[in-house]
Amino acid sequence: MVPRFYKRPWIIIAVCAVITVFFGLQLPHLKIESSSRDFLPKSGESYLRFNQCEDEFGSMDLIGISLETEDESILTPEYLTVVGRIAARIENLSDIEKVDAISNIDFVTSEDNSLVATNLIDEELYSIDENGNPVFTGTKADIRKINQKLIEWEEMYDRVMISDDGRATQMQIVISENRIDSDGNSVKISNSEKNDILQSVKKIVSEEVSGTGLNQTVYGDTVVSDEAHTFMVHDLVCLIPLVVLVVSLSLFFSFKTTDGTLLPLLTVLISTIWSCGLMSLLHFTFTIVSSIIPVALIAVGSAYGIHVLTHYYIALEKNDKPMTKELHAEIIWSGVKEVFGAVFLAGLTTVVGFISLVTSPLEPLHSFAIFASLGVLFSLLLALTLVPALLMTKPVNLIGKKSDRMEAIIARAKRKASSKLEKIHSEHSEERKAEDSTYYSLFRFFAGTKPRLILLSLAIVICSAIGIKKLVIDTAMINYFPATSRLRRDIDYVNKRFAGTNSVYIIVSADSQNSAEAASGLDSDGSDDSFDDLSFDDFGGFDDFNDFTSEETDFSDESIAASVRHDMTNPEILYAMEGLQNRLLEEYQEVGKVVSFTTFLKRMNQVMNAPSSDSAETADDVANLSKTASVQELLELFSEAYADAGGNDATVEAMMSKLLKKFNYNGTDYYEIPYDAEKYPVESREELADLVSQYIMLLGGDSLDRFVVPQGSFTPTKMRIQVQLRTHSTDSVGEIIAYAKEYVANHFPEGYTVEYTGTSEMEYTMTGMVISSQFTSLLLSLLSVFIIISISFKSGIAGLIGAIPLAFTIILNYMIMGLTGIKLDLITSIIASVAIGVGIDYTIHFLETYRAERANSDDLELVVKRTFNKSGVGIVTNALAVGLGFLVLCLSQFIVLRYIGILVAIVMFSSSALAMTIIPGILHLYDFKFMKPKTEQK
Repeated sequence: MVPRFYKRPWIIIAVCAVITVFFGLQLPHLKIESSSRDFLPKSGESYLRFNQCEDEFGSMDLIGISLETEDESILTPEYLTVVGRIAARIENLSDIEKVDAISNIDFVTSEDNSLVATNLIDEELYSIDENGNPVFTGTKADIRKINQKLIEWEEMYDRVMISDDGRATQMQIVISENRIDSDGNSVKISNSEKNDILQSVKKIVSEEVSGTGLNQTVYGDTVVSDEAHTFMVHDLVCLIPLVVLVVSLSLFFSFKTTDGTLLPLLTVLISTIWSCGLMSLLHFTFTIVSSIIPVALIAVGSAYGIHVLTHYYIALEKNDKPMTKELHAEIIWSGVKEVFGAVFLAGLTTVVGFISLVTSPLEPLHSFAIFASLGVLFSLLLALTLVPALLMTKPVNLIGKKSDRMEAIIARAKRKASSKLEKIHSEHSEERKAEDSTYYSLFRFFAGTKPRLILLSLAIVICSAIGIKKLVIDTAMINYFPATSRLRRDIDYVNKRFAGTNSVYIIVSADSQNSAEAASGLDSDGSDDSFDDLSFDDFGGFDDFNDFTSEETDFSDESIAASVRHDMTNPEILYAMEGLQNRLLEEYQEVGKVVSFTTFLKRMNQVMNAPSSDSAETADDVANLSKTASVQELLELFSEAYADAGGNDATVEAMMSKLLKKFNYNGTDYYEIPYDAEKYPVESREELADLVSQYIMLLGGDSLDRFVVPQGSFTPTKMRIQVQLRTHSTDSVGEIIAYAKEYVANHFPEGYTVEYTGTSEMEYTMTGMVISSQFTSLLLSLLSVFIIISISFKSGIAGLIGAIPLAFTIILNYMIMGLTGIKLDLITSIIASVAIGVGIDYTIHFLETYRAERANSDDLELVVKRTFNKSGVGIVTNALAVGLGFLVLCLSQFIVLRYIGILVAIVMFSSSALAMTIIPGILHLYDFKFMKPKTEQK
């Protein structure tokens, strides 16, 4: 008797339609994001540390622009005009924190006996045209002077502002993280707003570069996010219709009816709308991982509707009575009742596979687990409710009607195939009996005996171990893009020509007690009141600079002298920071540049100690240089410089540097951290901290704001080191961070804390989270599989047998990834869950069929043969259908989704193959009690 629930099909249909419309209206509000910053848990240390760093030092969201000419140099009036115009226009955009370009970058020098940060290119060299745009008006002599400045502070500008060959320049645009709204509140700038800024930047660059012959490259985290967003939209628009087409054709060829084609497809499309609509309603972010959900639901979820319709058609064919609505309803219900248990168990096990990822701390995996599982449940629910309801509304005269045209096509194909195979079939009729299928033959070959089963198992374990050893875990987001994509090519170009497109930030801070001591002399605005009434003229210029520290200022216990030795002006910590920076550059080719406060400090020290034009020292040098040096003296001079520069390993640049230092040309001998007390007019090294504070005071302005905290303080308590990298490999990032930690432990003085942050550090942290979540989800899913099968068969041994082929499938997947170079990352980590969620169906299917056949016979070999005859084709067909559905991902714009498509197809093959080799191999050798009929068990 048909339950009351199914007697009102239009109510079921109406309810489903209303829910679908409701969730469909939520889809336009679905938040599509692809920034790696949003992947980490918001309460995680790495994420919090990153945000704190941005709050203290400013935004780390950068857009890079590279301009390259085919000419000999980028330093021409025409190109410098282009650079100036681009920088000026971008500065006028809203939410731009800072623009660094060769036209406006700081240059630390002396001016009117004072230490100042001026523009590298003097402002007067740019005039303003009638449209308000800057135009470079300098001469060739001015350009030579610019080039000389670039060389003079090479550590700051080389491979940052200009390439080694001088044909390319680089600009950096810093996007603000927050803005102040009309109510005076700080509001975070969204990723979509940042993408709008990026489009404005691209437009400005394209307009200004047009007709100049300059090649432009735009890159940065915002560019990666924008490109990922574009790829995601493309995939959603193109891949979903394609997978719908593939599944539709598969369904039509299987059922040859409109019902059989549309109804299973309808259930998965509706479940996808519900799942994604609910994601939007609950304000979850739709990420790259989430883009797999529609494909997975259509490929996997359609199976439930197929099962229901298959049993419906079987019941329909068995009926020999005149069709009526009441009889049709009985037929529908009998099909549903017969398949309910199997479909429910299949859906439950698939949910178990997907939901195991919910333990991951990574937001994309967490949300994927939730909404993929809900999508599967929705598909299951719709298959058991909406499909029967729609069948019940079908007119009696259309029940069971198939496409006559398709029937004719299939019939012709069958006749042709039959004629060609008739001879083969007649010759091998005995071998082609139902009891002796191809699948059974393969089983006998690989696992038909105990030695073969053991050999197969050992081969899987050994080969997997070899492949797993080569498995690389890397969560860098650029790996999601093909190497041939414009984004990857641009990043490779910049990494080759400049200092790199990736960064690690090292934060060095004085411990809280030292920070409090250093801050005790600060005003409420963070500045130091000890120097408020002083100017450089107060201590008489460069020649009297050192008198300032010894005579004019009283450093009592409450003064700076007592506190700076414990803060970041301490020469010990500055010297250690400089040593770390140098070692990173020496040890790692991936490190393209290291910039920090010490880069400014060395330049300030150089400028302050450069001989002035009217000093006695300079006069003596000029007099000495005017004398004719003997050949012997010149040879000794060059020999000494050659030896100091490394002897056989010496370079011309190193020799010139030694010669310049020897004569202190432009203060070159003082381009260093003030550390050697004997070289400076102080009694001890600790007093050099006062010197550092004075340099900070004299420089003023905002040049140091991105490197010291508090900004404006002469006694900073925290500093930031920017390590630019030419790689995005999280493995390399991890090595560099590990080396830095070891160096800090061995060389940094006590009383200081060192932390690491940046997008690269977050991606490295994500690597550890992927490993831990992978282990946890696999353990949880395999345990769930064990429990489900154990309960279903009332035997723990059954659960263990069912888990073995799934475990083998997973390690084989890792083997393939290791041998083919496919990295384990945020996205590929879901494959194991898919393998368990779908692969367990094949295991249960085979075990259930075997148990049914075992009840009819004591001949284990015959039982295995009959099990293959009944379940073999179904398992392979299901695996083929799911694999083909996922193979559509091979057409994705993302290379990582192409890997997913291929790997899932392989996993479907391996899981189905192992279910039909390992399981029958064990059952054939051991006649377990749980498989015996109840009477035999007694």
